[in-house]
Amino acid sequence: MNRLPRRGCAILFLSLTTAWLLACTPNPAKEHTSPSLDQSVGPSVPANSAPAVLEGYQDITNCTGIRGWAWDKNRPNEPVKVEIYDGDTLLATVTAGDFREDLLKAGIGNGKHGFTYPVPLRLKDDKPHSIRMKFAETHSDLKNTPKPINCTFNQP
Repeated sequence: MNRLPRRGCAILFLSLTTAWLLACTPNPAKEHTSPSLDQSVGPSVPANSAPAVLEGYQDITNCTGIRGWAWDKNRPNEPVKVEIYDGDTLLATVTAGDFREDLLKAGIGNGKHGFTYPVPLRLKDDKPHSIRMKFAETHSDLKNTPKPINCTFNQP
């Protein structure tokens, strides 16, 4: 019986009527890469490759603050980013990672999905503004958005 070469390919006969499976040894040039960078066997797949299932709500919008919550049901322990707009103008991108007891009691992940954004001075100009929120890098709005505000500089 012939011996297979050490760095060559091994051919395994699966059955008389099926194809051959060809399994090759790794490329010797890769043997010197860092083990922490090249430990996988086969293609790399994210730990949770399920599509995002985003849920969120614009709770409060008044002259003292803008508050809401957002999460990804398929990644309940990872914070979600939310973009806050005045009309079409991006005001800020916030991370929904604040703990809220009400969210935990409602079964919204670990409860760490809230956010609060203080109303910036530029919106305290005695003019109407429409505050809209959406999940960052998507076209999906949170529920209960937009909300109007009209603040003067003297208001807290």
